[in-house]
Amino acid sequence: MPPVIRKALKEIGLSDKESAVLLVLIEKGPLYAAAIAKAAKLNRTTAYGILKELSSKGLVSQIKRDGADQWQSIAPELLPGYIERRRDALTESSKAVENALPQIKLLRTKGKALPKVQFFEGVDGLKQAYEDTLENNKEKRLRDITGIDAAFNLFDAAWIEYYLKKRAKLGVQCVDLVPDTDWGHKSKLDDEKYIRTTKFLPREHGFDAEVSIYDNKVGIFSYAENNPVAILIEDDTISHMMKTLFDFMAKNAT
Repeated sequence: MPPVIRKALKEIGLSDKESAVLLVLIEKGPLYAAAIAKAAKLNRTTAYGILKELSSKGLVSQIKRDGADQWQSIAPELLPGYIERRRDALTESSKAVENALPQIKLLRTKGKALPKVQFFEGVDGLKQAYEDTLENNKEKRLRDITGIDAAFNLFDAAWIEYYLKKRAKLGVQCVDLVPDTDWGHKSKLDDEKYIRTTKFLPREHGFDAEVSIYDNKVGIFSYAENNPVAILIEDDTISHMMKTLFDFMAKNAT
């Protein structure tokens, strides 16, 4: 492992074993747990525990292939965003990772192409998936359908403010369809501040999830209290269909 990468990963709080597993996935692409353990020179039980820990931190995700679980790393360019959410405790980490990005990306290009579906678990996993809606959003536009009451119950207020401020700072415009609830109306008061247009769906059609549509991706975020998960789907046909459905809903929302 190049020293600059080892230093960067250590500064974001990863152990040597966690760093080894993450680097294997960055370099080689999606792998089964047994192959990861072999490449990282760990026993399978240890490797699996590390994968679960990295997943809870939002640094790796699972996909299904032929009925079995494979693991993959997040895109290297999302690492600075991961650090940014921890900047109070890790003030120098973002710079270290940015310096390491060229070498990390070089490792990625040597491996296999990532699949088009990523899976994230836990609240931290959802937060990392949300970074993709900002960092990898070339068209600078979000179409959201948000179960806003559930969102405010699941996430802490500080993170919500962080995400909305970052979205506005990056110039990502948002149209948000939310149930006609008190939380929905409270959110609408900040539309101008966060370059957002909030429109209302009938109150009786509430839900505990969100759909985010951007570029050629669709993000599905479940706010289930006991098992929050996120799925990012990258596909031109699916994203086009969802954009068409969203535009129809937005036209008929109040």
